[in-house]
Amino acid sequence: MAQSVFRFLWLSFLISSIGDWLYKLALPVVILQKTGSAYHAATAFGVSFVPWIVFSLLGGVIADDYVKKYVLIVGHFLASGLALLLLGVLWQRQLSYPLLYGAIFLLSSVDPLTHPSFQSVIPELVTANQLVAANATIQTIENCISVVGPLLGGAIITLIGGYTGLMVDVGSFLIAAILLCWLPNEHHTNPKPAGVFAELRVGFTYTLKKQVILSGSLMFFFTNFALNMFEANYMYYMIKQLGYSLFKTSIAMTIAGIGALLGGLFATKWLANRKAGVVLTNSTMWAGGLTFLLLLVHQYIYIGLVLAGINVFGTLNVVTYFSLRQRTVPEQLLGRVVAVTRMVSYAAIPLGSWVGGLILGQGYQMAVVIMAAGAIRFLAGFFARYTEMGREA
Repeated sequence: MAQSVFRFLWLSFLISSIGDWLYKLALPVVILQKTGSAYHAATAFGVSFVPWIVFSLLGGVIADDYVKKYVLIVGHFLASGLALLLLGVLWQRQLSYPLLYGAIFLLSSVDPLTHPSFQSVIPELVTANQLVAANATIQTIENCISVVGPLLGGAIITLIGGYTGLMVDVGSFLIAAILLCWLPNEHHTNPKPAGVFAELRVGFTYTLKKQVILSGSLMFFFTNFALNMFEANYMYYMIKQLGYSLFKTSIAMTIAGIGALLGGLFATKWLANRKAGVVLTNSTMWAGGLTFLLLLVHQYIYIGLVLAGINVFGTLNVVTYFSLRQRTVPEQLLGRVVAVTRMVSYAAIPLGSWVGGLILGQGYQMAVVIMAAGAIRFLAGFFARYTEMGREA
């Protein structure tokens, strides 16, 4: 029964992820077509992660206080309407940056409000010894979409236009919301302190005391900073600096996605008998080291292969940390702890995106961004090895 119910969750995630991938691919392309500016493309990417800083904590309280099923359903319906609003802004002949960034911010606000519910509902649907497999399933779906997404999205945008990809995103949220209606109405009522701030204080206090959770979140802060220095400027690097077509750029993204997919497929078996702390620190260091190879390769196939290797370690990282967090945090606190740790780690994403775009905007080449990203990611794993998380079994 638990496995049967879990299928509705991952199927909903699959469909919404397809639309989300098209959105991520279409948005920078449309902005580049309208403005030709790497700065605005990178800034738009960074703005989409600002809500994680603003609303993550509220999302954690919502997850612990309300029925997670209904939180997810309402969130998907709301996201569909906001995606339609963004589409209307982009359709304007004269692009208004305040409206654009405002629409991106609103649409991106749904995810931090619902993600704690998504993460904390998984332990309610599967047994404890199935957590790694469940998280690996979710990650495999996400990585599989990263393989299909670039080719499908590239074809749609090339043949029909970027606006079509955004329309698919609108529909995907609606279908995902309907599928979530089959989730059970389980909600465990626990005594909680009065008021939102009191509840958040409990989540913060637990995270600070649980050093293995806190140190992992801080490692992800620097990892995300480094990763998004490059990712936010990927389209600009491939299309503007290296001169590749959207199709070849999508091919490289597809190859990179295959690496992430392989990491998800083998995560369950590969992680079975390994210490979580060792996996987390070593995979971060290996991902940082592989980043330096991007300085040596400029052919799009080779770029995709290097990114595939980086994504293998990134996937192992995510599956390991999510499973560790779900296994160690009490159920009545899980939503708030997910929100706190996610907020800390995601705070680096808009900052990294902005710094990467700023470096390119000052006239420096992408090599500077790559060197900085590789060094920061490697050092994050190296220093985390000597924290409580590095010693976690």
